[in-house]
Amino acid sequence: MSIEPSTCAIIACDVFKDELEAFGSGIDWHTIEYLEMGLHDQPNILREEIQKVVNRLEEDSSVETILLMYGICGNGLIGIVSKRCHLVLPRAHDCISILLGSPDVHQGVLKENPGTYFYSPGWVRGRRVPGPDRDVHLKTFYSERYPDDEELVEDLIDADHETFEHHNCAAYVEVTRDASAESYCQDCASSLGWQYKKLQGDPSLIKDFLSGNWEESRFLVVQPSCPIDDVLRSPIQGIQG
Repeated sequence: MSIEPSTCAIIACDVFKDELEAFGSGIDWHTIEYLEMGLHDQPNILREEIQKVVNRLEEDSSVETILLMYGICGNGLIGIVSKRCHLVLPRAHDCISILLGSPDVHQGVLKENPGTYFYSPGWVRGRRVPGPDRDVHLKTFYSERYPDDEELVEDLIDADHETFEHHNCAAYVEVTRDASAESYCQDCASSLGWQYKKLQGDPSLIKDFLSGNWEESRFLVVQPSCPIDDVLRSPIQGIQG
């Protein structure tokens, strides 16, 4: 399917900024709007924020298609609806499935080692990954939220540590070359006592997403007035983000 970029708007998680800039460079989109990746932590808020942007974009009659560079993200996209534009998004569980090219590849890596935690330039940039900076980030975040309860802040950080107890491998997914991000992943593995592994990503989903090659088996094209529903739901262990 050929598309006219000037009639297409993109809403994307900023975890994909490097990849979208690499493979979408020079394309005259109507607009690209990035939302903060931390919204993944609160799927209901993620849904609300994306819906707000969809509603605003639809006020411009020149926008005909809205591309959502998201996986299903903890069901955060379920229920989003447009009034007159088509919505397009990959059939993927989360950003890692997209960076690896398909949910099947993602599942295969986790089947080989369920303790794998995935890193990418976007994840590294946000300093949300397990590693030497995460505790500092969390302490700042929780201290601002609970300024008078230092014990609670420490308990929350300890609870965060427990969520990663079953992990043993830091896997860096390379789609675009970023030596600094890869080095940071290696440092994280070392600091945690984890194995380091480099995975070659597959940009095909991103490229096809941007080119309009929306095969039904790999992309969901949602008609106006039809909410994104559970057609994307599929059980997978180790969903990240």
